[in-house]
Amino acid sequence: MAINKYEYGRRYGVNESTVRGWIDRGMPQETDAEATAWIVENVLKPLRDTDTKEQIEKARLRKLIAEAEQAETELDRQRELFIPSDEVQKELTAFFKTFRDYFRTLPNKIYHEVFEQDSALKVKRVLQQRIDELLTEIADMKYEDKQGKQGTDSEDENKPNDEST
Repeated sequence: MAINKYEYGRRYGVNESTVRGWIDRGMPQETDAEATAWIVENVLKPLRDTDTKEQIEKARLRKLIAEAEQAETELDRQRELFIPSDEVQKELTAFFKTFRDYFRTLPNKIYHEVFEQDSALKVKRVLQQRIDELLTEIADMKYEDKQGKQGTDSEDENKPNDEST
């Protein structure tokens, strides 16, 4: 016989949607006896075995632990052990802008050298060498102070190369 969700809800004092949740969790629907046994084992027994006072104490302990962790995090932040994410984002944005600017100057620096090559393999080697040099230069950049000083003068890199004229 099919389970009447409304009847089970009325019998156990729950809503019909709760009975559907029980079915989703595995409540058998073939016989009334199997369904009742499942409800007793999986719904009623855990409620009887739960010590409310103990559950409240566990919840309070979790809350206290969370508050303590939050206070420690704030204290570490005040001690500057943590870097605020907006500061990290700002520094990374500045670094990647510099990185982009360095790479955008590469064609102006080496186009004449690439043009002089007589094979694709030589062009490839020149590009690899210059890119490696550029990456090494970027890797050697030191942390900038708040004045905005950089390792190299980017204005000089953006000027046209005298050898190309």
